[in-house]
Amino acid sequence: MIKKRKYEHMAKPSLQKRLKSFVTGAFRYLLIVCLSYLILAPILINLSTAFTNPRDLAFPSSMWIPARFSIENWHVSGLMLNYGKSLPYTLGFTAIICLLQTASAVMAGYTFARLKFPGRNILFALAIFTIVVPPQMFMLPQYLFFKEFDILGIFRAITGKPINLLGSSISLFILNAFGMGLKSGLYIYIFRQTFRALPKELEEAAYIDGAGFLRTFVSIVLPSAGAGILTVAVLSYVWSWNDPYYVQLFDNTNVNFLMLAFNKATGSVDEALASISSKVPVTYAFLLKNPVYESAIAKTAALLVFLPLVGLYMIVQRKFVQGVERSGIVG
Repeated sequence: MIKKRKYEHMAKPSLQKRLKSFVTGAFRYLLIVCLSYLILAPILINLSTAFTNPRDLAFPSSMWIPARFSIENWHVSGLMLNYGKSLPYTLGFTAIICLLQTASAVMAGYTFARLKFPGRNILFALAIFTIVVPPQMFMLPQYLFFKEFDILGIFRAITGKPINLLGSSISLFILNAFGMGLKSGLYIYIFRQTFRALPKELEEAAYIDGAGFLRTFVSIVLPSAGAGILTVAVLSYVWSWNDPYYVQLFDNTNVNFLMLAFNKATGSVDEALASISSKVPVTYAFLLKNPVYESAIAKTAALLVFLPLVGLYMIVQRKFVQGVERSGIVG
């Protein structure tokens, strides 16, 4: 009897522990399901709307699963965004900005991580300051700078007046190449932390073997920081893709940039539909002005802007997660 009571006493904490573990796990899964629903529900509804026949959009039964599938909404939205031209242009344009921004951030990050010079900490604090301060604080001086662009008075001496770079993509390329693009301060911080986490012995061994500073940087440092480079490149590409503010400010004549086309089209869907009325069959439903249909076209257009980024993330997802884990948390 004594042994039996002893075993019962030992079993009680185990049962309580299992019950507590079960409740904690159930709560965790419930929380994950709720958060997943909040994130995925709008996307799933938009997908369902995009594949719904326009004549069934008002039916409650077509909210999640279309009663009749159709690609008409995709066709109309693609024409409205001029997708055949705007998509490849935006892919290339954003890639150039991403390359310039990543290159400038990687050099600045390595400089702050390894090189010692007077005022290093002050300059790095200013770089971090650009993360905290909203970018709108810099918009006016940057706008005026590119409106009367000059380098040490050289252009004024040659042509008699500064150059106006507004309305040209060159202004955006210059901005990102010199570390003043969107979120550049954050990318510099990520690279600084990435390079500080690298063992100095790798660089010292390269110097002993006779490699110079540049060769060591290209052959040793950059390959070792591949995860950080991928992280910054993906973040730069996604944020540059989704941000029309800089493009509209410095290059407002750029009609092929996808986000500008999307904002223009969804700002007045009825006018955008009217502008493509001659390019689609007369049987299409948008000939009847319908707010429900216009909302469906706007949702489908949002998916056309969003889906290329999903494809990009699916390609680099594993390496990107590894880079996020390794970057910015060491040092």
